[in-house]
Amino acid sequence: METVFSKEFAFTILLLSGTLKAIMPLLGISGIPDLTLLSAMVVTIIMISHMKTTLYSLAYRRVELLGLLTLFYVFMIFSLGYSSSSSASITKTVNFGTMVLAFYFPLLVKDFDLKKFMTTLTVLIFIASVVFLNFYTSYLDRDVAMIMSMGEEEAKQMTALYLTVSWLNGFLVLYFFFQKGQTAWIKWTALSISFIILISAGGRGPLIFAVLILAFYFIYQLIQSLNSFKLNRLMIPVLIIISITGSTIFIVSNTDLSKANKSLKLLDHTVARLMGLANEEGGGASAHSRIENAHFSIGKINESPFWGYGTGSYAYEKRHMDVLDYPHNLFLEIWFELGYLPLLIFLFLFYRVYKNIDQTQCPWCMALYFYFILNVLKSSSLIDIRMMLGFYAIFITIGYVEEKAENKIFQGTKIDE
Repeated sequence: METVFSKEFAFTILLLSGTLKAIMPLLGISGIPDLTLLSAMVVTIIMISHMKTTLYSLAYRRVELLGLLTLFYVFMIFSLGYSSSSSASITKTVNFGTMVLAFYFPLLVKDFDLKKFMTTLTVLIFIASVVFLNFYTSYLDRDVAMIMSMGEEEAKQMTALYLTVSWLNGFLVLYFFFQKGQTAWIKWTALSISFIILISAGGRGPLIFAVLILAFYFIYQLIQSLNSFKLNRLMIPVLIIISITGSTIFIVSNTDLSKANKSLKLLDHTVARLMGLANEEGGGASAHSRIENAHFSIGKINESPFWGYGTGSYAYEKRHMDVLDYPHNLFLEIWFELGYLPLLIFLFLFYRVYKNIDQTQCPWCMALYFYFILNVLKSSSLIDIRMMLGFYAIFITIGYVEEKAENKIFQGTKIDE
């Protein structure tokens, strides 16, 4: 029981709670307590119990990062006093508390088992992805019975989960590709499954960003190989992934799949969305709305660059509606709502995480670091970054394991002398 319901399991549920809550209606599950609230309570209890032994022996870099995010949160709470939003501001500030918790937890607990955590995370992502794709296939095929049983509006809202599923599987593609020490057949099987789901779910951003990172890696390794006359064996899988992606787009875009097996319509839908970036004016409605949001945000920021308009104020300032909304760019959102100083604090937090990543200890950390940033530049809000902040904290703990080992060796040498 302790092995299954461990701190790693509780943390996984916290990070995926939004996705798991969203797919529960597809499984016919209802009437259970809020997963985010429940997992946050469990994670908080575990963290407090560990703090009795970890709080007084934290490395400086952990204290620094904890302090930066805490200071940012203080600014967010302070902005409630002048926010133009009276309702969304409170909701957003409370919800951001779970983002803070996701960052605190890996830094404050002891003996966090990364392998156990990643195994649980991968399994749950795959289960959620399969459940969603089963629904999404039927929805795209206009399965009347399924849509009527759910309700037209609810089914339509459920389709928005495609971006989350794409994002999570793009994350897994990069994790398994750069992961070392994993059993080969497990690594490449998991990578293949996550890649198939990625190109099926229809999220353009995660697919483009994952392939882009792999392409940059390929170019970098090609230059290194030309200089050293030594071929990196990972260059071939990169070339295969990029080739499959390109070939799939080309073949599907030139093939009529309207009467094909309904599962192939997922691919058809993904390629149609990708081709829309090039064929539709301004990149299509999605791209146009993001550009419009950016123009509006920059204009308003210029009017109040230092203080912003207060947390949760974006929708009220744009449409005079006190609801949660955001400009689809994390850094614009922070500057718009909280002002100049919190933006600098957040950027410095990202910088310090980057500086503390040890690529020799964690080759996949840097790939995921940039994958997270690329995605928050396009789609995320302050209350959608639980996974990102959780992993940024994990990146620090991976390097810290090595640091503790070195410190013990050093201390031992000193005593012997």
